Amino acid sequence: MDTSHSLPRRVLIRVGTTAAIGLAVSFSAISIAQVPVSYDAAAIDSAKPIAMVQLVQLRDSFVKATAASGLTCAIDPPKLVIEDVPSYGSYDPDTNTLRSSLWELLKPEERGIFFRMADAAAKKHGSGEAAARHEFEIGVHHWVFVHELGHWWQACRKVNDNRKPYQFEYEADRIAAAYWNENDPSIARHMDEGFKSIVAHMPNPLPPGQEKASYFNEHYEQLGPTPAYIWFQSQMCVDAFAEKPVPSFLQTLRETGHP
Repeated sequence: MDTSHSLPRRVLIRVGTTAAIGLAVSFSAISIAQVPVSYDAAAIDSAKPIAMVQLVQLRDSFVKATAASGLTCAIDPPKLVIEDVPSYGSYDPDTNTLRSSLWELLKPEERGIFFRMADAAAKKHGSGEAAARHEFEIGVHHWVFVHELGHWWQACRKVNDNRKPYQFEYEADRIAAAYWNENDPSIARHMDEGFKSIVAHMPNPLPPGQEKASYFNEHYEQLGPTPAYIWFQSQMCVDAFAEKPVPSFLQTLRETGHP
């Protein structure tokens, strides 16, 4: 057990809240008539091993890339579990477990989110179930997954004593943004566009004259169950992608835990 990770449990529960959840709020009023209404056990059993191979490869590539930072990690690569995760992904430092979801495990309303995302991007990627799966794979099995690996790296570095929620989340976003900027810029661009859309179309909850990080930390408990929380999360990602000069992946790893 990594007892150095002293952030409140409520923070750990929410660390998977990223693009997919933000778009769930933005596109909540949608039709799900085209989405299956029940689980297909055979499809789940068939899809899980394939997804696990892909996620293991991505995890191992990420872990291998961290070695170039020159920093060590006393924690093993996280154990991966594929199951129904409300936030589409989460990392638990107490068990060193990273949980990720699966298209076949999504509830109808959750699948509907990705159908709507596909429709919004139809000019680029087409529409229908294949396009919706494409949105799921990018948003969940790429962005959310690497964001959660960022939280694993934070646990590795034992830097989370007395950390504030905004710093904790923004740091993982910087790591994910830098990773995809270097390893697949098309994913970085796709996610950046999505976060900008969320920020542009959701009401700005930051009161005039307030600084976003301080306000988020001070009102974290009140923001958590509201759409405003999604705006802040998306704004963090927009800021991470907008950073100039663009930080390298190794830079973000080495700066983990520093103000």
